[in-house]
Amino acid sequence: MTDQIAVDATDVALITALQADARTPLTELARIVHLGTSATRSRVLRLEERSVITGYTATVPPAAAGFALHAVVRMKVHGSLFDQVNDVIKEEPQVVRCLRITGESCYSIEVLATDMSDLERITSRFARIGSITTDLVYGVVTDRPTPFAPREQI
Repeated sequence: MTDQIAVDATDVALITALQADARTPLTELARIVHLGTSATRSRVLRLEERSVITGYTATVPPAAAGFALHAVVRMKVHGSLFDQVNDVIKEEPQVVRCLRITGESCYSIEVLATDMSDLERITSRFARIGSITTDLVYGVVTDRPTPFAPREQI
């Protein structure tokens, strides 16, 4: 079980606002959570120090970066080859997400590719390590920010 970091309703409101728009001005955040600017700044800094907020990013659509294809590669690997999977992932920046999973597959790997030959180049590297199944993504149905688990009321 992972450790949960305690946050209160004000923290959740701040995080929710920042997840919606990480560039929200501090004065606007203060208005949203009904605190002064100084208190809001302190809360945001505390959330960063406690690694509740771990960064701020710019989202770039894959097509804008030159990637026409988005694929999910499911991969089955046997024990002694797990390190080789990590090596390929480190060498391929177009692997944008890799999940170690239960079930028939060992990994679910998201890959961006410029075209089919680029996708084949990347998936061939994985196919040398284990058995793969590649699915092309039509579109992303949902891509939500991390929600907060409901907490029991005491």
